Amino acid sequence: MAVNGLFLIIDLIFVAANATKLVEGGWFPLLLAALVAFLMLTWRTGWRLLEEQRSRLRQREDEFIAWVLRSPPLRLPGAAAIFTAAQEGIPLGLTHHLRHNRVLHERVLLLSTVGSNDPYIADTERVSLIPLGAGITRVVLTFGFMEEPYVIDALKLACRDPGLQGIDPEQMTYYFRRVMVVPSGTAPGMARWRKALFAAMHLNANLPAAYFGVPTTQVVEVGLEVEI
Repeated sequence: MAVNGLFLIIDLIFVAANATKLVEGGWFPLLLAALVAFLMLTWRTGWRLLEEQRSRLRQREDEFIAWVLRSPPLRLPGAAAIFTAAQEGIPLGLTHHLRHNRVLHERVLLLSTVGSNDPYIADTERVSLIPLGAGITRVVLTFGFMEEPYVIDALKLACRDPGLQGIDPEQMTYYFRRVMVVPSGTAPGMARWRKALFAAMHLNANLPAAYFGVPTTQVVEVGLEVEI
């Protein structure tokens, strides 16, 4: 405790010695840092509220499979990958697409990626497959923190599995959701004006297709509105 007190006194001396520089322009970097911190906290809180709302809207896997089997839609030839951040439940984009278009590819991959504390992941540990039924399979790809998340290369490993044979990742269609955040004020946890700020930040976020290395010619975006 005595050592901590000594260091505290030294730090306070440095703070007092530089306090006069605040009025001479030192306030600007502090203001800039506070603004950046505020934007980062707004993004983190807004993202949490958005994920909570999406998790409430996601359909359970067994309900969705039962729906497909009970009222079979038109099945298109080929395969499609639906990107989803969650590893459980049905992506909102897929539910939205099926409800309005009443079509579904013969093979559907619910594709999600996870990071690892390891810099590189061996090919044998890259892919995790979970068959759900009705031609739908959940695919979880793991990437190390030093790796680029190129999903097409990883899917080529996944398609070596007997359950996914015949699927060509370079020919399939990749569905991405495009979420429009509606700052309605119904979700507690953040002021409505901060929700509006998060909605503007989310609108200008980079498209995930480029991040995952998916060619734009194979991408289909499904627009969704989610209230927070």
